[in-house]
Amino acid sequence: MCAIFGTAGIANLKLIKEISRKQIFRGPDEQNFYVSDDNLVCLGNNRLSVIDKQNGKQPMFSFNKRFIAVFNGCIYNFLEIKKYLKSKNINFFTNSDTEVLVNAYMHFGEKSFNYFDGMWAIAIYDREEKKILLSRDYVGQKPLFYTKNDNYYIFSSQLNGIIIDKNISTKLSKSNLKKYFTYSFIPAPFTLFENVFQLEPGENILINLKNLNINKKKYWDLKNGPDYNIFFNKISTNKFKQEFKEIVQQHSIADKLPALSLSGGIDSYVIMDYFTNLQNDCYSFTLGFENNSYDESKYVKKIEKKLNKKIYYADKNELAANFLKLAKLINEPIGDSSIIPTYIIYNKIKDYTNVSLGGDGGDETFFGYITFDAYCLALRLKKMIPNFLMKILKKIVGPPKYSDEYITFSTKLKKFFSSIHLDAKHLLAGWMGCLTLQDIGNLFNEKVSADDIYDDLDTIYNDKLSMMRSAQMYYFKFYLPMILTKVDQASMFNSVESRSPFLSKKIINFSLDQDLKILYRFFKKKYFIRKIFSGQIPKQVLNRKKHGFAFPKEMLLKDKILIEKVLDYNLLTNKLFFMKKYNNFLNKKEDCSQYIWNELILNITLQNLKRSDDS
Repeated sequence: MCAIFGTAGIANLKLIKEISRKQIFRGPDEQNFYVSDDNLVCLGNNRLSVIDKQNGKQPMFSFNKRFIAVFNGCIYNFLEIKKYLKSKNINFFTNSDTEVLVNAYMHFGEKSFNYFDGMWAIAIYDREEKKILLSRDYVGQKPLFYTKNDNYYIFSSQLNGIIIDKNISTKLSKSNLKKYFTYSFIPAPFTLFENVFQLEPGENILINLKNLNINKKKYWDLKNGPDYNIFFNKISTNKFKQEFKEIVQQHSIADKLPALSLSGGIDSYVIMDYFTNLQNDCYSFTLGFENNSYDESKYVKKIEKKLNKKIYYADKNELAANFLKLAKLINEPIGDSSIIPTYIIYNKIKDYTNVSLGGDGGDETFFGYITFDAYCLALRLKKMIPNFLMKILKKIVGPPKYSDEYITFSTKLKKFFSSIHLDAKHLLAGWMGCLTLQDIGNLFNEKVSADDIYDDLDTIYNDKLSMMRSAQMYYFKFYLPMILTKVDQASMFNSVESRSPFLSKKIINFSLDQDLKILYRFFKKKYFIRKIFSGQIPKQVLNRKKHGFAFPKEMLLKDKILIEKVLDYNLLTNKLFFMKKYNNFLNKKEDCSQYIWNELILNITLQNLKRSDDS
């Protein structure tokens, strides 16, 4: 796990060292740089040493010295690929997955990215062809931003690394801000700024340094289905448990014993069960809350395993203190408020190890969200009830009301009808967004339409996919990236590598390859996982209701003194609109806490990204 950064076209070592200082927490163990002999490329790496501390130094050359790479992430099947490459007379001098990666590229070229099971942001310089390749993993676990000034390209693991260069415009993109208030994050390839971009999941970018031309290529796209090759065979349902055990084992390879992040849910339990059978010891971490409706620690306590359980309870003061710490670090707007408890968890983990396993991705691959059921129900209702009646039902039910408790049935019901009138392909975005279409229009003082706001969804909804598969694609492309951004930031701020076995390409391939009837049954969330693991999951875990990892953010948002500490009113999108919503929230007239959070985090991000030369 690392930070990577560089310039392509001109080697700007001074700039790269500045970027390195900004991202030191992503790689505190060592910082190294490479300047090409032709002065066309400069590569930098801040290393968090997870595998082969002694020999895994980056940038790293291929066996033939033609290619040199910097790498952020982990290739979980690197031992399998290494064995294959050895059979092709390629020698290795380290135990690092980085060396396997760069030699795989030397041997396979761009096909190598289809063979990797892992998470990554990579830059590889071809010293002969004078080209540099940037790559991001298939679901976007690791970030990679880039832009171009007049003379060269800049790339960086974090957005703040890009804008250090004062030749880069920091003009905000209005259309991308609308995306933020629609999805609670800004989906790739977009960012806050008009001329700064991020690689999309499953995308390679090749930069020709002779003319600075750029070529983009998708090597992986979820909607095209599973990708089988020499390293990825089909997983049969009867062998799934054995295959998953091997995946957990691959994710556990590290110099230090990984910790577990437990929620008390099915996904984390399955990982814990396999991990504890592979290891003699393990630390597991859980965060509890004083508010009982948000507290999941009680479920972890019931798990009868010989675990070194570390259960921490966060009161208002600790949440507030960590919120203020985060406010100095956040450099990308993210609407997932659970970044605060997630940050606290990794802050505790870092005292024991620098690697952690978690259950992220289980809900996307195995239909675990309640909104899958809501979506299925909505599609059935839309066939029976005319749209004008849907709009009447929306008015009768009314908008979601404020509550200090975790999402109540009443809130879910009101949320369900709040967007029921929308087109089928806009439903999920309507439910998940923090503002209605009308509110987005009011926020930006202009008329907006569903087609304008939700235009990104056209990339996932087509005639080739069923509506439920399209819903799955929505979560992979417009919800999971927000979660992964949260996890990346919260873990890396604490110099911890977070790994997600459920996001193994083998597991995703399995999910995409199955008949929906095997994976999903109406109002039977995670049907396949519950069925196949029923014999080894305790009933209290198997039968508990879905409970997303959340915390009572309202207690922070109601603290006016705390909000004043981090709020710059001059950076608000629309001050009058914000104050109206905030007063409605304080007076319990409207459940708009998600919008307030989104606005607050955007505000904090802009403060952290503000340059001295910005107007």
